[in-house]
Amino acid sequence: MSPFRFVVNILVFAAMLMAATFSLNYIIDPYSVFGSRFFPIHSQPQERYLKIEYLKEHKEFNTFLIGNSRVGGVRTEDVDNAFKGAKTYNLTMASANEWYVEQYIDWLVKNMPKLSHVIVQVDWPYYYGPDKLIGLIGEVHPDISGRSKTEFLMDYLFFYNIDVLENKIKSNTPENIAAHPGGYDFTKGYPSKPSTEAIIDADCEKYVKNQGSFGETYKRPKLIDPVVSADTLAAIARYKSLLDKKNVRLTIFLTPRNHVKLGDIDLNLYEKFLKGLANITDFYNFMYYNELTMNNCNYYESSHYRSKIGKLIADALAEKSDNNSPYYQYVTRSNIETHLAFIKDNFLSNRSQ
Repeated sequence: MSPFRFVVNILVFAAMLMAATFSLNYIIDPYSVFGSRFFPIHSQPQERYLKIEYLKEHKEFNTFLIGNSRVGGVRTEDVDNAFKGAKTYNLTMASANEWYVEQYIDWLVKNMPKLSHVIVQVDWPYYYGPDKLIGLIGEVHPDISGRSKTEFLMDYLFFYNIDVLENKIKSNTPENIAAHPGGYDFTKGYPSKPSTEAIIDADCEKYVKNQGSFGETYKRPKLIDPVVSADTLAAIARYKSLLDKKNVRLTIFLTPRNHVKLGDIDLNLYEKFLKGLANITDFYNFMYYNELTMNNCNYYESSHYRSKIGKLIADALAEKSDNNSPYYQYVTRSNIETHLAFIKDNFLSNRSQ
């Protein structure tokens, strides 16, 4: 074979391989960005993209939930019932931190004409900025990043991830669809898990025993970079200022993390974070050891609370719960010192030393 022919063969093979990759990514559509619908059940949908695409065509929403995947446990129907006149959309995004939240709130202010209320779930800030570990699902919408839509979508044609492709195929098998009805509703913005809910309700003790994440024990907390905490608080201050200027109501609550995940929090850093947050805005704090967070039956696993807890949160934020609720405390600049004393006693008395 001549050198020229060899090079031509290599180029042809490369072109065929690239075409095969493009075809697989488009047909299987592992991140659901192309809407090809050959495999309609979502597996790992690109929430940051798909939700903005939906909202660009649906301007009727005036209330938005936003935060990481845990806020996906709050159903929009429950918020609508709790707040008179609310038409709610859930902008939950996997692994979102306040860097993402600030950008998406800025988009909402500019693009949603009926915007009147933003409800932000703030979690313990492990990091700030784009999450490189979650790959393509962490890319922000091109209208926010400034990239062209074509350039954005090309990433999803070029990138080949066998695990993500396999997960999308498995999610669309008849057996899996039958076993896991519900799925991700992008008209409302949150996933539903009716089959898991039924299993937990039928025998919670058995479910918890078989769910390994609840078996973790208290360990030395993960320290966070003080810069991460400072950047997080600065972002909250900026988007609060923006919303105040636009006369948009802001409600912030701290995640009711399962007691296993509360073990990640360093108490001294937490106290500083709470004090910094109280200097910016009032907030509802669910993030401590209580009847809710100590009960594993309130969670799908140690990271995500169930929709019934989401309803409790919605009612609490609308002040339908007792102000002295065992599940949360309402924190202001005037009562922060009392709250800090409570948190210190709560953490120390509930942790194994």
